Amino acid sequence: MLKAYIFDEANKKWIEEDKSLLYHDLCAILDEERNIIYLWNGPKSSQERLKKGYELLENLISKYPTINFQLSILKKEVPSYIQDRIDIMLNVIKYKDKKDYYKITRFITLRFYLIFLLVSIIFPFLSFLNLLTSLTWPKIDGNFEIGAEAFNNWLLISFIIIVISLISFSIMIIIGIIEIEYQIIIFSLLGVLVCSGLIIYLNQGIFLFLFPESNLVYSIRQNDIVEFLIVIVLGLIVFEIPNMIKLISFIKTYRKFIF
Repeated sequence: MLKAYIFDEANKKWIEEDKSLLYHDLCAILDEERNIIYLWNGPKSSQERLKKGYELLENLISKYPTINFQLSILKKEVPSYIQDRIDIMLNVIKYKDKKDYYKITRFITLRFYLIFLLVSIIFPFLSFLNLLTSLTWPKIDGNFEIGAEAFNNWLLISFIIIVISLISFSIMIIIGIIEIEYQIIIFSLLGVLVCSGLIIYLNQGIFLFLFPESNLVYSIRQNDIVEFLIVIVLGLIVFEIPNMIKLISFIKTYRKFIF
C-alpha cells in the first residue's frame, strides 16, 4: 500500500495528501509492502526544502513504529509504480498548464476562429488587389481615364469585400469573448475599427477624387490614385500584420486539432 505525504515547510511538518501534487512540493511516498520511503523533490522545489524535509522525516516515520523504512531519494531512475502515483497526483497541475497553453478550449470555436481569421486576412488583401487595378486604367495626359459605371463598380467590389471582413472580425470578437482570449479580442477589435474607417472612406464614392466636369468619363490624376492606394495599404497593414502573426502562432499551437 502506498501513502503520500507533502512537506509543509511553513509549519515544519508532513501532511498526508493523496490527490494533488505541485511542482514546488517535496513529497514522501511510503511503500509499506517494501518498507521503502521515496522522496520526490519537485522541479520547482529547492535543495533547502529537501534538506529541511529530510531532517523532519523521523517525525513521519514515527507514525509507523512497526516498519523499518529504507530511504530512497528519487532522481533519474524512478520505479514505474512510483512514477505512476506521482503522475496521477500531478494531473491537476498538468491540466491547468494545458488550459493555460490552449487558450481556445472548444473544438467548434477553434474551427470557426480559423475560418474567420483566414477570411479577415485574405479578403482585405483581395480588396486591395481590386483597388490596385486602377493603375492599369488608360492614361491620357498623365491622368487615368475610367467610365462612371466602371468606377462605381470598382469601388463597390472593394466596399463589399471590406464589409465581409468587418463581419468576420466582429464574429471573432464574439469567439474571443466566449473563450476569454484577450489577444483575439484586441486584434479583432483593431480590424473592426480599421475596416469601419475604410468603409466610411470608400463610401465617399466620386468625392474621393477631383474630376473634370463629365458625367460619363472620369479623369483622375495619377498622384491622387497613388495617394489613395497608400492610405488603403497603410490602413490594412495596421491589422493584417498582427493577425498574420496570430495565424502563424495559432497553427503552431493547434495544428494537431486542425489537420
